[in-house]
Amino acid sequence: MLTLNSLLAGLAGLAAVGGLVVAAAGGIGWAPSTTVRRRSRLERKLRGLFVKDARTPTSWWAQGRVRLAGGALAGLGVWLFTGWLSGGLITVAVVIGLPWLLNTSGSGKSQIDKLEAIEEWVRRMSDIHTVGVSLEATIQRSLETAPRAIREDVRLLVSRQQAGWVPQDAYRAFADDLNDAMVDEVAALLILHVEDRGSGLSRALRELAEALQHEVLARREVEADRQKPRTNDRWVTIFCLAIFGITAFSGTYVEPYNTFAGQVVLVFVGAAFVLVKVWMRRMAIIEPAPRFLSPADRSGGQITEEAP
Repeated sequence: MLTLNSLLAGLAGLAAVGGLVVAAAGGIGWAPSTTVRRRSRLERKLRGLFVKDARTPTSWWAQGRVRLAGGALAGLGVWLFTGWLSGGLITVAVVIGLPWLLNTSGSGKSQIDKLEAIEEWVRRMSDIHTVGVSLEATIQRSLETAPRAIREDVRLLVSRQQAGWVPQDAYRAFADDLNDAMVDEVAALLILHVEDRGSGLSRALRELAEALQHEVLARREVEADRQKPRTNDRWVTIFCLAIFGITAFSGTYVEPYNTFAGQVVLVFVGAAFVLVKVWMRRMAIIEPAPRFLSPADRSGGQITEEAP
């Protein structure tokens, strides 16, 4: 008969073997192959069940209603099996919030992807803009080849121009939507060109694209360094949840939690765990560089025609 001690011993043995494999791989200098491996159809389906990305927008686990139903069933099962109402509630909260618990990447990567798209867009505008072509026409033509990450933002900018917005306010609103100090530099360059209509815009756009490229590389290096503690945090979370799940069914070991005081302590432990996760996330957040452009005047941003 399988007992808790034998189960823990088996898990400990697997962990020890895995640690030895990792240590041996590190000792001989093993590195993952850079060859792109094509996933099998079964692997893609299994990945689509749990991974939410642009290629699997309909992942069942990414849907809040499915997580709510699964959390309710899991919480009910824990409550009926252990008799802990608080344990069932904690289980519901864990299942519903599992993507938040395991996803520690934050929004840094998406912001870097948008900044890289801005760099590509600015570089394309420097190629499109030639003598005799206005800045407004250049932006409208750039919409056809705008990167996907900022295509809707560029489309909105073009729509504002066509709706008769004051150009300065349209560019400020574009910077407000992307909310990045480097985008402020792009908007400032466009605003300066609107005000003086001088020559050399293509060269200025090209030099700005080079600066954006260096900024993207620097941010990616910082993001790669931050990924290591995030991975450790994810594994610690999985380990804590696994220990909680195993000990909840260990019988005499958790008998003190059967009392009212024990239930209160259990709720306190769950709340403390969430607070520690929030604290760790805030430690990993780097304050962005402050913006220098003032917000756009959205109330009076359109050109009004005078009545005859």
